[in-house]
Amino acid sequence: MGSREPSGRWCGDSSPDVDDSERAAMGITVPDREGTPEGPPKTRPVVSVDTSQRLQHTIAFADESTPTRKAKPDGVMGAEIWVKVGDPPPTGPSELSFLSVDTRTPYVADFPGEDGGKTAHYMLRWVATTGEKGPWSETASATVGA
Repeated sequence: MGSREPSGRWCGDSSPDVDDSERAAMGITVPDREGTPEGPPKTRPVVSVDTSQRLQHTIAFADESTPTRKAKPDGVMGAEIWVKVGDPPPTGPSELSFLSVDTRTPYVADFPGEDGGKTAHYMLRWVATTGEKGPWSETASATVGA
C-alpha cells in the first residue's frame, strides 16, 4: 500500500515496493508493460443499434472480449463502420458502403426521408493504429424509423 510523503501527499504509484496487483487494488492505473500489440486486431466489434429517433440510428460498439466496457482493444484507433440500406441483408463486405471510422462509441447515422421504413444492415471491424484491419463483426440490422 502507498504511504504519505512528508508533504502529506500519497505515494505508491511510482514506488518500486508496490507491485501491479497492489496498484490495481488501490485503483491506480497499472502501466502497460508489454507495449502495443503488433499485427491486425484479433477480436471483433459487437454492435447494437438504437432506433429511438426518427431517421437516425445510434450505433454502439464494444469489443467482443469485453462487451460490457466501452474500451477498444489495445493498439486499435477505432472501428470502421459500413452499411447497406435495403434488403436483402448483405452476403459479404463487397455489398456495403463505407460510413466512417469512429474512434469513440457511439456513432450516429442520419438518413434521408426516402430511407424511412427501410432496413439498414451494419458491419464493423477494428482498425489498428498501424492501419491494419481486424475481422468483421456479425451483421446488425435495424429499421430506419420514418
